[in-house]
Amino acid sequence: MNLRTVYSLKPATLMAILLLAGCRPAAPVASPEGRHPRIISLAPSVTEIVFALGAATQLVGRSSACDYPPDLVKQVPVVGDFGVPSLERLLAAKPDAVLYTDLADMSLDQKLHRIGLNPARISCNRLEDIPGALVEVGRHLKREPEAVRQAATLRRDIAKCRAAPVATPRPRVLVLIWNDPLTAAGKNSFVSDLVTLAGGQNIGDEIDRDYFQVSSEWVVSRDPDIVFCFFMASGNGVRQVIMEQAGWSRIKAVKTGRVYDGFDNNLVLRPGPRVMEGVALIQSRLREPHE
Repeated sequence: MNLRTVYSLKPATLMAILLLAGCRPAAPVASPEGRHPRIISLAPSVTEIVFALGAATQLVGRSSACDYPPDLVKQVPVVGDFGVPSLERLLAAKPDAVLYTDLADMSLDQKLHRIGLNPARISCNRLEDIPGALVEVGRHLKREPEAVRQAATLRRDIAKCRAAPVATPRPRVLVLIWNDPLTAAGKNSFVSDLVTLAGGQNIGDEIDRDYFQVSSEWVVSRDPDIVFCFFMASGNGVRQVIMEQAGWSRIKAVKTGRVYDGFDNNLVLRPGPRVMEGVALIQSRLREPHE
C-alpha cells in the first residue's frame, strides 16, 4: 500500500488495517437479544436467498453483482464487487455477519474475523448445494424454521424432477457460455446440473471442469442435437452468430434450427432459490418441436 492510499483512508478503515496487522482478534459481534442479525451478502445467490427467506430488512449491504429482486435490492447499499468488498464500507454497515460464496483474496476471511465482522462462506456452486445454503443462511439470519421448510420443498422438487420420465435417448446439448473464444460448460458446472435434471445430456460432461474452451472441430465431431447460448452478441444476434458459424452447417442443431438464445442467465447460471424456474426454462427448450 502506498502513502497516497494510506492518506486517502478514513479513520475507521485505517483502524481496521492496524487491527489486521497483528492485534488480538476482536470478539465476535453478537446481535442484541430479540433483534434479527444485520447481514451483508457478497454473492448474488446468497442475496436471493436472503430475500426468499423474507429477511429484506436484515440485508444492510450487497455486492454490485446482486441484482434480484430488482425493485428491492437497489435499496440496499453496495459494499463492493462480487468477492471483492470494500473494507471501509463493510465497517460502515456494522453487520453481524458477512456472507460470501467466494473471495478474490481468500486471506480476507481471516482478516474479517480479526476485526469481528464474522465472515462465513456459504457453499453454493452446484445444484445439490442450494438446500444446504438455504439452511445455513437461515441460521445466520435466525430464520431457521422458514429456511428448513424451503430447503425441504426444494429437495422434494428436485427428487420429483429426477424421477419423472425423460426422452430416450436424451437430447445431446452444447452449452456455450461465450463465443470468442468458444467456451462451453463442463461436467463441474451448475448449468450442466440443470441440463441433466431437465432431461438433456450436456456434451461437455466429458470434460472434468466447470468451463473450457472448445474448437469448431470439436463441436462438429460431437454433433450436438441442441445448442444453448448464454452470452451476448452484437450485430445479427446470438442465434444468428451460431447458425452462421463456419463449418457448423453440418451439425444437427443447426440443420434443425435448434439453437436457442434469449435465456434469463440469472435463472440458468446462478445457484439460488429460483433454480426450479431455471430447470423449467431449459425443459421448455428441450421439448420444443423441431424440423
